[in-house]
Formats: sequence, structure tokens, C-alpha cells
Amino acid sequence: MGVYAQTNVANYTFSKSTGVAYTSITGGTKLFPTGTNTTYDNEVSAAIPLSSPFNFGGVSMTTCYISANGFITFGAAPSGTNYTPMSSLGTTTGAISAFGQDGGFSSSDATQPPGNHEVRYEDLGTEFVVQWQDHANYSNRSTERLNFQIRLVYATGEIKIIYGNCTDPGTSTSNSTPQVGIRGNSTTYASNVNSLMIGNVPNGTTCDWSKAVTGSANNSTMLFSSTTNANVKIPAGLQYKWTPGTQAPVRTFAAATGITNSAATVNWTAPTGATGYNVQYRAVGSCDWTDLVGNPVSAASATITGLTQNTAYQVQVQALNGAVQSVYSHIPNAAGSGSGYVSAGSFSTTPNCASTVTGLSSAALTPESATISWTASTTPPGNGYEYYYSTNSTAPISTVTPSGSVGAGVTTANLSGLTPSTQYYYWVRGNCNGTDKGVWSSSANFTTLGLCPTVTAPASSATGVSVTPTITWTAINGAAGYKLKVGTTSGGNDVLDMDIAGGASNSYTITTPLNFATTYYYSVTGYTANITGPATACTVRSFQTVCSSTGLPYTLDFESVTTPALPTCTTVINSGSGNLWKTATAPTGFTGKVLNYSYNSSNAANTWFFTQGLNLTAGVSYRIKYKYANATGTTQYPEKVKVAYGSSPASSAMTNTIADHGNITGGTVTNTFTDFTPSATGVYYIGFQAYSLADMNQIYVDDINIDVTPTCSEPSAVTVSAITTTGASVSWTAPATAPGSGYEYYYSTSSTAPTASTTALGTSTTTSAPLSGLSPSTTYYLWVRSVCSSSDKSAWSSTVAVFNTLCGTVMAPFVQNFDSGAAPNCWNNVNPTATGTDATLFWKFAGSADYGASPANNQKAAGTYAWVDASSPYAGAGVNTVQLVTPSVNLTGLTAPIVSFDWFKNHSMSSGTTVSPSTYDNNKLTVEVNDGNGWVVIFSDNTNLNQWRTVAVPLAASYIGATIQVRFTVDKNVSGNGYFYDDVLLDNVEVKQNPNLATSETAIKENKLTVYPNPFTDRLTISDVSKVQSVSIVDVSGRLIKTIEKPSSELQLRDLKEGLYLVILNMKDGSKQTVKAIKR
Repeated sequence: MGVYAQTNVANYTFSKSTGVAYTSITGGTKLFPTGTNTTYDNEVSAAIPLSSPFNFGGVSMTTCYISANGFITFGAAPSGTNYTPMSSLGTTTGAISAFGQDGGFSSSDATQPPGNHEVRYEDLGTEFVVQWQDHANYSNRSTERLNFQIRLVYATGEIKIIYGNCTDPGTSTSNSTPQVGIRGNSTTYASNVNSLMIGNVPNGTTCDWSKAVTGSANNSTMLFSSTTNANVKIPAGLQYKWTPGTQAPVRTFAAATGITNSAATVNWTAPTGATGYNVQYRAVGSCDWTDLVGNPVSAASATITGLTQNTAYQVQVQALNGAVQSVYSHIPNAAGSGSGYVSAGSFSTTPNCASTVTGLSSAALTPESATISWTASTTPPGNGYEYYYSTNSTAPISTVTPSGSVGAGVTTANLSGLTPSTQYYYWVRGNCNGTDKGVWSSSANFTTLGLCPTVTAPASSATGVSVTPTITWTAINGAAGYKLKVGTTSGGNDVLDMDIAGGASNSYTITTPLNFATTYYYSVTGYTANITGPATACTVRSFQTVCSSTGLPYTLDFESVTTPALPTCTTVINSGSGNLWKTATAPTGFTGKVLNYSYNSSNAANTWFFTQGLNLTAGVSYRIKYKYANATGTTQYPEKVKVAYGSSPASSAMTNTIADHGNITGGTVTNTFTDFTPSATGVYYIGFQAYSLADMNQIYVDDINIDVTPTCSEPSAVTVSAITTTGASVSWTAPATAPGSGYEYYYSTSSTAPTASTTALGTSTTTSAPLSGLSPSTTYYLWVRSVCSSSDKSAWSSTVAVFNTLCGTVMAPFVQNFDSGAAPNCWNNVNPTATGTDATLFWKFAGSADYGASPANNQKAAGTYAWVDASSPYAGAGVNTVQLVTPSVNLTGLTAPIVSFDWFKNHSMSSGTTVSPSTYDNNKLTVEVNDGNGWVVIFSDNTNLNQWRTVAVPLAASYIGATIQVRFTVDKNVSGNGYFYDDVLLDNVEVKQNPNLATSETAIKENKLTVYPNPFTDRLTISDVSKVQSVSIVDVSGRLIKTIEKPSSELQLRDLKEGLYLVILNMKDGSKQTVKAIKR
């Protein structure tokens, strides 16, 4: 079996014809795609046997390979991404290409062209046929449908490429120049490549694929793009045929000689064996060739006569050896060393008109016109000059129709009707007598003016702009006027939409005041008498109007921003070369977002942050309060902040220092306040200056508050001590002037600060107070304020005291949903057999599980469940006892207690599958209950499911009234071959009555009691309080909020925050009744 084609493929003769019948094949074998109109792209077949040996380059080929990219190969399969079969060899020993480029079809495209898109082959006995049906350039697959065949004729060795119905080329220029031809076992152009070429020569040519010429290199291509030139298309019935031959083609030329206004001599190197030559020529722009009078010629040169003056010509030469013909040569350029398939051709005859134009220039540019000028020829042409302009840089040929002309002695021309913002190229030539024209000059170019003027004010994204701004721009030469739009949305015109007549206009002042502190969008667009605006809209800019000054109180907590942006109506300047103030997510000790300065390694800080302007009155004392801190760390890098005020947001105006913190260290938050009194009434700005040395650390500032200095100052340094399960002691530091009527304090399980109207929960005449009646295992927030008189109370302390009561027994029902992203208070996260502290040997409460339990599968956000990470270690000490234990839960009041929880376990090696790998064992979750008599297993499972599972386990009657704990244990190595795929997740742990009571206005049937309204706002009413001994209020986490002994019929519950509560009625007969109630 022959697999190595000889290196003589360039010797094949070539012919082309049109009107050939295209006979589709419907039998044989369909290769691509595997389905009907499904996607195919870059496929390559296996070796396909030929029914008879096929002579290719003198070697018998018995198999071939078919590429979805429009070609076949011999000897070996091409790569799937080989789109250039003539110039890319790979391991192939031959190639035949009908449309070699990235081709295919995609069934997923929104736009689907009609047809049956496929590649198939059929062996007809006499011919082997490969057919691409409704094929396309992959970049134009939504519009193109190309039909073509490669036919191998067994008897003669002929190669035919026949094209059927083909749509016009698509608009994409990607992959728009396929390779067509044949190639042997190398890519050597001189001897082993026999390819074709056609292009957009000259620009706008009407020559289609039937006028293709011999390629000038192994990478020559055929244009097929309607964006470039839709005329260069494939006519139906076009056939290219290559026949085995023996005569090598002409491949080498010398420069043309003897060029006159009507003749030229073409010279070439004789190929081996050539005894004569046929010469053809044509003017550039013609699609057809003229035979040389005197063909064939015997010498390796020929003189062509009868040519037209000042005209570019192309030539091609065919070598002869008796009756044996070669393929025609490529078209040589004037030097003979390259391709002449360009506008300059192989040579140009000399002009009868010797006028040569130089010194081209342009002036008086407008959006739609320009004036061009040039230097007069040394011998001025008798009929003046002609000029040609285009948006294409390709030089015009001599036969092109000029764009215009001027009379003798005139060396300028006005061009009109141009397109704005467009580059034009232009050429000029002499017109000697109306028939004889000079050569076109070298090109020059200009770009017309655009209709989008240069806007000079307000600057893009400017802030602090006047509410009656003046919009200015640079006038456009030739404009008739300008369209000005102003709106509150990008591109909007709800504020202003007007024409400003006069091309010289360059500003407009908005006289109706805009809103303060508002972002506006505006655009300025020029127009002419003929053009209303540019094809592409002019840039829309924005500005923000100045903020009005504001009264007090003024607060700034930075919560409204998206970091690192600053709040509206504040400004930052840099008076040095360090960094700028910005906002950031709050570090430890702060909440939410903060003002932040982050160190610069090389330069000292000198940046100011300014508040909005504040209306202050002379002689009035004002107080500014704020928090500040540095970052934590073993090594301390001191930071510096100065606080000052002045009459404008500028560093030079900050002449009144309020406070100077010159040595800020550590991560502890400092709350501070300072009083100041301006000497004059006016608008003032408070400035915070970071002025630390280079390469320090971080500055954080938050909760800025400015108000009139209170007559009654709040206490500070609130601390809590002596904390028990139900009580604590609170103390504080008195203000400089102690209040005359003592202090009030307020505490809550909510972090929401009290307001001035909030009712205090206790009073003290000293600087301390005892707290009692608290719930165990509960987080409390506490504030203190001074009482100077019955009508004059201070603000609540700026520092909130946060403390947790000690763990104690909680009353059922008990709920934990793990939504805090941290270990719940009073839960024990333990591992009794672990010898190390590796995090994967304990339960986690933050982060996300992975693999089969990934967020995509478990559908819950990180930090909203507890979980055990299956990662290493999954062997050794502790891997069998990863335990999480609830607080003690008192089941009193539950007549049918139940333990309920949600769990998720989906053992998988991939986050996208739900199938457990058989190689490794499953981790196991075990749940136990202990009432003081030892742990008893109530649940154990290691099965997998790609969804959360809710488990509810009723407890035995022996547990009624007992106090229990529940333990969740994960065994990470059940069978001794643990691995890191099998995370176990836990959520929504509850100890409660079975079944649940409804959340509505509830009637307690046993005692005929009604609790209403439900939901409630401030109070609940009990229909018959005579039967009730006491009332316990429990939140949904199981924490006792308060107990009311000997209640009245109305329960005052306005101090509760919004949410769901369990109201437990402790009856005088010893029974308990529980009602779920919602506080609004």
C-alpha cells in the first residue's frame, strides 16, 4: 500500500469550467454529524478504504482521511484544528482541499439555517466522492449553506472539485479565506503545492471564484466574505480539475523590462523540460485574460505590445513541452520576486501625461467636508487635475473613475457629503488632455471632525457641582448647533432636552436650580444642516451637585456605602503622597462598615476626610463623638489622627483643632467626645486627618455624631461583672458633672440601641446596679444614661456592654438553627479521644461543605448549619468521636417530647454527582440522649441522599419531665478506610412537643382559656387568669426571657423584640399550657 506521495504535485495540469452538473450523493456513509442536524466541528474520520488504488503524485493510495473542515488527506489523519491544509503538513503525505478552513455546524445556535448539514462519502466504483452538504464557515454558520464535492477518478487519477448551490458569503471576516488546491508530501511551493487564489483586487472587483488564479505561495487563499466583497462568491456548477502531468510550472520571474506607454517585456526562468510558453495578460480590474499574439513563444521572455498607457497589467505564463502543458504560473509582481495579484499588478505602462503630483495636504475640516490641496506639477497639465478619495487605503488603478476634478491651474478641491469621524484617503493626478492622465500621487489622509465635542465642564463624575451649572464644550467647525440633554438617568432627558443653535456656541448655563446632592447625566451632541447626529451616541457624562449644608444632629455610620466608596456629601483629599481615606468592612470591635486609612509602605499619610457642611451658631457649644482604633497585632505600628473644623472642605481651612490622637495603638475601640464652640455663625466642615508615618498599620473611625452639647452628659466605661446564670452587676464611670437624679439602665437580648423614649428597666443613685431575673445561656446588651432632672436626661451611653449569662438549664421547647456562623452559646463542641486540635476533628459552624455536600447540592449558605469536614485526619485518634452536645434542656411541660433535626450527607467525589464512590466507606451520624442515667442512642445512619432529611425521634415516656442533653457524634472512619469526600451537615435541632401547636389565636381546650390578640403588639390578654399561677415567656431558642408571678389578665410585653415566643401558662392545678404567640 502506497502512503508516500511523490514531490511532483505542482506538475498537475489545471482547468476550470462553469455550468457543470452537480450530482448530489445520498447513499454511501454519513460521517458527520452522528445525528440529523446535530453539531459537528473539527471532526476527522478514521482511514477510509478506496475500492481501487488511486494514483496521487505517482503513488497508489488505498485509503484517505476526511476532515469536517473541507478537505481530505492521504497517509495520515490531519489534526482536528488544521484549517490550512495547503500550508500545514502534520504527518500527512498529501491533501486535496475544496474549502479548507474552520467549518461546521452548531445545533445550539439561536439562528438555524435551513438544510441538512452533513459530511458523507460514497464509492461509486469509478469515482470516490466526498460531499459537504449545507456546510459553512463556522463563524458564519447561521447564514451560509455551501455544497461541494471532491471526486477522485480512479481510472485517470483526475481530481475534481465541484461546487453546487452556495449561498453568498457571510458577514464575518473570521476564517473567511479558505485554502483550495492540492498538495503532496511536503509544503514546498515550487514543486509540491498546486493551489488557487482570489481576492478583492482591485477593491470592489466583480471577479468570482470562476476567475481564480494560481496561488503565489503555499498559504494562498480564496476570499469568501461579504463584508470584504460579496461579489467574490461561488457560482453553482463551478468545477476545478487537476490532471496528473509531467511539466513543471514557471515559478521564478525577473523584473519586467522595456516598459513604455504601450509595451513591456516579461522575463522568467525556464523550468526543466520546457520547450515553449503561452503568455496571457490583463489589465488590473479585468476578470478575463488575453492571449499574447505569437503564442507559443520559445524564449523565457516575451514582449507584450498594444497596451494602454498608464495602466497596470497582470501576466501569467504556462510552460509547454510539446503537447504537454503545465499549470499557469502565479502572477508576478514588478520586481518578479513576489505576487502581482495586487492593484499594482506585474507592471504599469508609462503615462502619456508626465504630470506628477506631490505635496498633498488637507485643511478646513468639518464633520462632513474638507479641503484638499497639492503642489502644482513642474509641467502643469493642460486640463487640470483629477482627485479620488475613499475610506479604503488601497490605491486606485488608472481606470478607476475619479471622485472629481478641477480646471487647469487649480490646486485645491472641496470635498463634501463626507461622514463624520471617518478617515479618508485621497490621491491626485494630472489631466493632460482629457484622454491622457498622469499617475496617481502617493496617498494622504485626513479624518473628518466628529459630532461629539470635547466637553470641558463639568468634568466627568465631578462632585460638588453648582445647582446652576454651566456646561461648556469646544465648538466644532462646521456644526450648525448642538443638542444638550440632561437627565436623572444615564441617557435621560427628563431635566433638559434642547437645541442650541449656532456652531460657534460653546456653553449653556442651567438657570433653574437643580436638586442638591443629586447625580445628573448629560451629553452634548453636535449637528449640521444635513446630519442630525453621529451614528454612535456621544458620551454621557455625570456630575453630582453640591450638597446643601445641614443642621444638627448629624450622624455618620458609613452603613449606606458600598465599600470602598464614601457616603454622599462627604469628600476626601490627599495633601501628600500616601493613600486616601476609604470605607471598609468593620474589623473586630466595630459593627458594619467604617472609615479606614490603610498604610502606604513608602509614603507618610496626609489625607483629609470631610463631613457635609454643618450649620453652626457662634457661641454655642457643640459635641462631636466618634470611635477609633488601630488594627490588632503582636507588633504595634502607631497611627495618628487629628480632628479639626473649618469653613471649607480644604486642608488649609482646618484651622480649629478639636482633638489630636498622636499614638493610636492596638485593636481596642476607643469611644471619645470633645466639645467645641465656633466664634462665628456659618457653615463648617469637620475634618479627620490621617498623618501617620509611612509603613504603619490601619486607622478605623466610625459612628461620628455631632450635636449641641447636652446639658446632661452620659456616663462612660460601662462594664458588667459577677455574671451568673440569672444575674450580674453593672458599673460605669460618672460624667465630669454628676447627674442630680442618678442613672437609668436598659438591657435587652437585641443589639438595637434604645432611643430617648425607651422606658428604662432600672434606676440607680450610684454608679453601679445589680441585675436579676435574667435567663441562663443568653446574650444581653446593656446601656446606661444620666438623669439630671425629670425632664433632662442624657443620651444612652455610646458604649454598649455585651455579656452572656452563664450556661444553665433551658426550658423546652428548645430550638437551634446555627445561623450565626459561630458555635452556639452553651453547646459543647468536643472530641474526647482526640490528641490534637485539628479543626477537622471538631464540628464547624462557618464555611461551606464540599463535594457531594457542596452549596450547589445542599442549597444552604455558608454559616447557616453545623458540619463535620471529612478532610484529613480521617484515621487515628479522634476520628470516631467528633461530638456536639446541646445545653441541658428541661422537658417540663412536654407531655410527648420529641427530638427533631435536619441532616445532609451525600457521599460523592464530585459536587455535580450523587453517586457514592465504592472505594471508600461512608461516615456515620449517631444521635444520643442523656437524662443523667447515661447516653442512649436514638438514631444512627450512614446512608446518602442529595437532599436534606428531617428526622423526628419521639422520646420514651421515662423522659417526660426530665432534664436531658442531646449528643451528635460523627464517625469519620467507620470501616477503616476513611477519605475526605463525605462531609456531614446538621441543622434545625429542636426538642419540643409532638405534635406542634399552630401559630394563631389559640384556645386551650383543657382549661377553656383564650390568649389574644395573636399576633400582638404591646400586651396579651388571658381570658381567665384565675386559673393561672405564673407565666413564663420563652424565645424560639429555648431561652427563658421572663417569668411573671401571679399575673393580671393583661400581660405587658412591650419590651419584647419582634418575633415568635412561647407563652407557658403554669396552671394552679399543676398543669402547663403552651401557646405560640407572635410579637409585632
